[in-house]
Amino acid sequence: MAVDRHPERLALAERLGASPLQAASAGLPERIRQLTDGGARYALDTTGSAPLINDALRALRPTGHLGLVARLHTALPLEPGTLDRGRRISHICEGDAVPGLLIPRLTALWQAGRFPFDQLIRTYPLADINEAERDCDAGRVVKPVLIPAGAGR
Repeated sequence: MAVDRHPERLALAERLGASPLQAASAGLPERIRQLTDGGARYALDTTGSAPLINDALRALRPTGHLGLVARLHTALPLEPGTLDRGRRISHICEGDAVPGLLIPRLTALWQAGRFPFDQLIRTYPLADINEAERDCDAGRVVKPVLIPAGAGR
Protein backbone atom coordinates (compact mmCIF):
# COMPACT_ATOMS: atom_id res chain seq x y z
CA MET A 1 0.00 0.00 0.00
CA ALA A 2 1.09 3.55 -0.65
CA VAL A 3 -0.31 6.55 1.21
CA ASP A 4 0.30 10.02 -0.19
CA ARG A 5 -1.41 13.38 -0.53
CA HIS A 6 -0.32 13.86 -4.16
CA PRO A 7 -2.38 12.15 -6.90
CA GLU A 8 0.66 12.01 -9.22
CA ARG A 9 2.70 10.02 -6.72
CA LEU A 10 -0.26 7.75 -5.96
CA ALA A 11 -0.65 7.06 -9.68
CA LEU A 12 3.04 6.12 -9.89
CA ALA A 13 2.71 3.87 -6.83
CA GLU A 14 -0.26 2.14 -8.45
CA ARG A 15 1.67 1.64 -11.73
CA LEU A 16 4.42 0.01 -9.63
CA GLY A 17 1.96 -2.38 -7.99
CA ALA A 18 0.88 -0.63 -4.79
CA SER A 19 -2.69 -0.05 -3.66
CA PRO A 20 -3.00 3.76 -3.50
CA LEU A 21 -4.64 5.46 -0.51
CA GLN A 22 -5.14 9.20 -0.09
CA ALA A 23 -3.33 10.50 3.02
CA ALA A 24 -6.16 12.81 4.03
CA SER A 25 -8.78 10.03 3.95
CA ALA A 26 -11.04 9.79 6.95
CA GLY A 27 -10.57 6.47 8.71
CA LEU A 28 -7.23 5.74 7.05
CA PRO A 29 -5.88 3.40 9.79
CA GLU A 30 -9.14 1.43 9.82
CA ARG A 31 -9.06 1.11 6.01
CA ILE A 32 -5.48 -0.18 6.09
CA ARG A 33 -6.32 -2.69 8.84
CA GLN A 34 -9.27 -3.87 6.74
CA LEU A 35 -7.18 -4.24 3.56
CA THR A 36 -4.39 -6.07 5.42
CA ASP A 37 -6.61 -8.47 7.35
CA GLY A 38 -6.00 -6.95 10.77
CA GLY A 39 -3.21 -4.45 10.21
CA ALA A 40 0.11 -4.04 8.49
CA ARG A 41 3.09 -5.98 9.82
CA TYR A 42 5.44 -3.21 8.72
CA ALA A 43 5.03 0.43 7.76
CA LEU A 44 7.53 3.02 6.60
CA ASP A 45 7.02 6.73 7.15
CA THR A 46 8.87 9.15 4.90
CA THR A 47 6.98 12.30 5.92
CA GLY A 48 8.01 13.16 9.46
CA SER A 49 4.38 14.26 9.95
CA ALA A 50 3.11 13.52 13.48
CA PRO A 51 -0.51 12.93 12.37
CA LEU A 52 0.58 10.49 9.64
CA ILE A 53 3.00 8.72 11.98
CA ASN A 54 0.17 8.23 14.50
CA ASP A 55 -2.09 6.97 11.68
CA ALA A 56 0.63 4.52 10.61
CA LEU A 57 0.99 3.23 14.17
CA ARG A 58 -2.78 2.75 14.46
CA ALA A 59 -2.77 0.87 11.13
CA LEU A 60 -0.28 -1.73 12.44
CA ARG A 61 -1.34 -5.13 13.71
CA PRO A 62 -0.24 -6.17 17.20
CA THR A 63 3.58 -6.44 17.28
CA GLY A 64 3.79 -4.42 14.04
CA HIS A 65 6.81 -2.24 13.37
CA LEU A 66 6.96 1.30 12.01
CA GLY A 67 10.20 2.62 10.57
CA LEU A 68 10.80 6.36 10.32
CA VAL A 69 13.17 7.59 7.63
CA ALA A 70 12.32 11.29 7.53
CA ARG A 71 14.13 13.77 9.69
CA LEU A 72 11.83 15.07 12.40
CA HIS A 73 11.84 18.85 12.75
CA THR A 74 9.54 19.00 15.79
CA ALA A 75 8.66 16.90 18.79
CA LEU A 76 6.72 13.74 17.98
CA PRO A 77 3.66 13.56 20.22
CA LEU A 78 2.37 9.98 20.14
CA GLU A 79 -1.33 9.56 20.71
CA PRO A 80 -2.57 7.24 23.46
CA GLY A 81 -2.82 3.62 22.37
CA THR A 82 -0.49 3.89 19.38
CA LEU A 83 2.26 1.80 20.98
CA ASP A 84 0.12 -0.72 22.80
CA ARG A 85 -0.08 -4.44 21.96
CA GLY A 86 3.62 -4.71 21.20
CA ARG A 87 3.78 -2.18 18.38
CA ARG A 88 7.26 -0.75 17.83
CA ILE A 89 8.74 2.34 16.24
CA SER A 90 12.34 2.97 15.22
CA HIS A 91 14.27 5.58 13.28
CA ILE A 92 16.26 4.35 10.30
CA CYS A 93 19.46 6.28 9.67
CA GLU A 94 20.79 6.17 6.11
CA GLY A 95 19.16 2.81 5.60
CA ASP A 96 21.02 1.20 8.52
CA ALA A 97 22.66 -0.90 5.85
CA VAL A 98 26.11 -2.08 4.82
CA PRO A 99 26.62 -0.36 1.44
CA GLY A 100 28.89 -3.14 0.13
CA LEU A 101 26.01 -5.60 0.59
CA LEU A 102 23.01 -3.37 -0.09
CA ILE A 103 24.10 -1.66 -3.31
CA PRO A 104 24.84 -4.90 -5.21
CA ARG A 105 21.51 -6.33 -4.00
CA LEU A 106 19.58 -3.24 -5.12
CA THR A 107 21.44 -3.22 -8.44
CA ALA A 108 20.51 -6.87 -9.03
CA LEU A 109 16.88 -6.14 -8.19
CA TRP A 110 16.89 -3.17 -10.58
CA GLN A 111 18.46 -5.27 -13.36
CA ALA A 112 15.77 -7.91 -12.79
CA GLY A 113 13.06 -5.24 -13.14
CA ARG A 114 12.03 -5.54 -9.49
CA PHE A 115 13.33 -2.20 -8.14
CA PRO A 116 12.52 0.63 -10.57
CA PHE A 117 14.32 3.37 -8.66
CA ASP A 118 14.93 5.17 -11.94
CA GLN A 119 11.17 5.91 -12.04
CA LEU A 120 11.30 7.40 -8.54
CA ILE A 121 14.12 9.92 -8.98
CA ARG A 122 14.71 13.09 -10.96
CA THR A 123 18.11 14.74 -11.11
CA TYR A 124 18.72 18.45 -10.67
CA PRO A 125 21.90 20.52 -10.87
CA LEU A 126 22.92 21.56 -7.36
CA ALA A 127 22.19 25.17 -8.35
CA ASP A 128 18.50 24.18 -8.72
CA ILE A 129 18.14 22.96 -5.14
CA ASN A 130 15.17 25.25 -4.48
CA GLU A 131 13.34 23.98 -7.57
CA ALA A 132 14.02 20.39 -6.46
CA GLU A 133 12.49 21.11 -3.05
CA ARG A 134 9.44 22.82 -4.61
CA ASP A 135 8.92 19.90 -7.00
CA CYS A 136 9.12 17.42 -4.13
CA ASP A 137 6.70 19.42 -1.95
CA ALA A 138 4.28 19.72 -4.90
CA GLY A 139 4.40 15.98 -5.60
CA ARG A 140 6.04 16.31 -9.03
CA VAL A 141 8.95 14.11 -7.95
CA VAL A 142 9.36 11.35 -5.35
CA LYS A 143 13.10 11.69 -4.77
CA PRO A 144 15.03 14.67 -6.07
CA VAL A 145 18.73 13.92 -6.57
CA LEU A 146 21.15 16.86 -6.63
CA ILE A 147 24.17 16.68 -8.92
CA PRO A 148 27.12 18.93 -7.99
CA ALA A 149 28.58 21.08 -10.76
CA GLY A 150 31.25 19.18 -12.69
CA ALA A 151 30.06 15.74 -11.46
CA GLY A 152 30.03 13.00 -14.04
CA ARG A 153 32.61 14.61 -16.34
